Amino acid sequence: MGLREDAARLRQDIEDEQNAKLRIALFGQPGSGKSSLINQIVGQPVARTGVTTDTTVEAQIIAHEELLLVDLPGYGTSRFPPNAWMDRFRPEELDLFLCVFAGKFHEADTAFFKELREKGRICLFVRNKLDDLWEDGRTTDELKAEIAADVARQVGAPEQVYFVSCRTREGLSELVDGIKAALEPALQEKYARSAKAFSLAHLEAKKDACEKSVYKYAGLAAANGLNPVPGVNVGVDMSIMYKMFAEIRASYGLTDEKVNKLIPSLLPLGKRVLDYGTKEGIMLLLKKFAGKSASTAVGRFVPIVGQAIAAAAGFGMTVAAGKSYLNDCHELAERILERELGIERQP
Repeated sequence: MGLREDAARLRQDIEDEQNAKLRIALFGQPGSGKSSLINQIVGQPVARTGVTTDTTVEAQIIAHEELLLVDLPGYGTSRFPPNAWMDRFRPEELDLFLCVFAGKFHEADTAFFKELREKGRICLFVRNKLDDLWEDGRTTDELKAEIAADVARQVGAPEQVYFVSCRTREGLSELVDGIKAALEPALQEKYARSAKAFSLAHLEAKKDACEKSVYKYAGLAAANGLNPVPGVNVGVDMSIMYKMFAEIRASYGLTDEKVNKLIPSLLPLGKRVLDYGTKEGIMLLLKKFAGKSASTAVGRFVPIVGQAIAAAAGFGMTVAAGKSYLNDCHELAERILERELGIERQP
């Protein structure tokens, strides 16, 4: 293939990937904290809390980056008997289900799970509000074991139950691992790029997923070559580079507001992330890496970007600029998370 054909294919790949969202549905009885859990998963207050979904006629759909999170109305209610529910909300079109409960596991949830299993859908069980789990004279582990046994009894087989608290964030890291493990690899990457990281391992997975996007966007920017880089005999599509940088920042949740609230020791790094995220800053980075050849690591990305793009003038420069910005965003997010987790960085 030539450069034009590689660029057209790569552009279509990027568009298809953006249009194909990862669809995660949450179901359970009112008061189980589904909206709060959605907000924790994405790391932002995107869902309305306190909504009684059994009395509404529509699902609450939250679009965030590459995720579609669906807060489903109650199953088996007077407004939504089982058959009407299945016809209305078409669970076969969703990728993963989270059964969220905070008290006793309801019969309606059991019935819905059995319907999902018959349709071959994957469902994880999440016992929310762990911080409220208490009974005089009994340990938390004993109460957890009793709840897990009750779930197994009702659904007819042992199932892992994820115990989480949106208030204390306890158990959320394990839930993230469980969600990723239940997804196929391409969807795992979407989840890693879009969901909040609760551990340093999650951040590393996010970086790996973002790096693949860097090669795609950088390749397309180099192939388009619309804007000459001052002092460099090569053109780059700046709109594509700008979009790539914006998506990297969004993946790490580095909003202007969050960066501007950093502690003094992190402000220089935060300022660099903000400054290089502008069109002027991108141009400075491109000039910094002018003449940069693609690294040996590009070999494994040739099937993604195409041989013609990999050999194009400017590809090494755009990749180097993108990876430099990715590294800055990753380091800043890592430093922020370390403070949240109380981890002391070694000198």
